Amino acid sequence: MKKLTYLTVSSFVPVKSWKASAKSALLLMLLSTLFFTACGNEKKQIDTLYKATETIHEEAMKGLADMNRVTRALKDTMISAQLTPEQSMTYNEVLSQMGLAENNMLDWMKGYKTTDNMAPADAIKYLQEQKMILEKSQAEIEAALEAGKKLQGK
Repeated sequence: MKKLTYLTVSSFVPVKSWKASAKSALLLMLLSTLFFTACGNEKKQIDTLYKATETIHEEAMKGLADMNRVTRALKDTMISAQLTPEQSMTYNEVLSQMGLAENNMLDWMKGYKTTDNMAPADAIKYLQEQKMILEKSQAEIEAALEAGKKLQGK
């Protein structure tokens, strides 16, 4: 009987080890909770950055469409109107500015990558960079559009 009791008792973890295991389990649960919370926050941050980038992109595309209409009108004016060399140079400078703004936007669109296969920290950094590039491109489009409208007298 003593032998059986010994086997049964020895199969249990000693109290000191049990306490250490409980602390380890608690620590593991806490770290897991923090990890999943951090992942959730990173996912929210990625989603927010993605939506902000999409909004800027949509606005920039509207500006690009407006700019293309103004570009066509300026080119028509250059063909049909009697412009002085100075006026012609001004029109060419504005058309060049518009072309550059359009090319920068198209280059951004060609180079944009999805963040699906990126680590969260890398995705956040990438989207922040892309958002800044896109904001600059949008500002270029708006400036070129305003310069074109000014030439049209609008």
